[in-house]
Amino acid sequence: MTLVGTVRTRIVDGPHRWGRLDVRPVGRTMWATRTLVVHAPGTDRREGMLLRAVRVWPFVGLVLAGAVTVAAQAAPAAGAAVGLGLYALVHVLLLRATRRLRPLVRQLTVTTFHGNGRPEVHGDVDLFAVSVDALTAYEDALRAGRVDAVAFEAAWAHVWNALPAR
Repeated sequence: MTLVGTVRTRIVDGPHRWGRLDVRPVGRTMWATRTLVVHAPGTDRREGMLLRAVRVWPFVGLVLAGAVTVAAQAAPAAGAAVGLGLYALVHVLLLRATRRLRPLVRQLTVTTFHGNGRPEVHGDVDLFAVSVDALTAYEDALRAGRVDAVAFEAAWAHVWNALPAR
């Protein structure tokens, strides 16, 4: 695969087949947050792209609506109406397309407060660490050809089952 193809695949599909890992470092509030989001085992590329689109649409759609408004210099009110209408339409379509998938997504969040002299950790740190390690290890093994897709999906299912349901 070429470099352009690899980058395009990573942008469209995301870095992980199984979901995502969000890390928010310590900010002004002194809280650090790590969230593991795991899609249901067997989520295919199309479903993963739809889940990713639902997550990023509020920002991307706002930028697109703003661009449509700015592009319609002759009639800014009509441009704003078209931009907001497009935003709402795509948002509703994405929500409708993922209505079966979204309830199956499981997540685990661990937060750390750094303000009292020593860190205060909230959340199931052990489950978080074991889950991230298992998913990344099996994903690396799948990419290297050391395990097949069935073993990878079995490990993915094991982690997904261990995470709390909504």
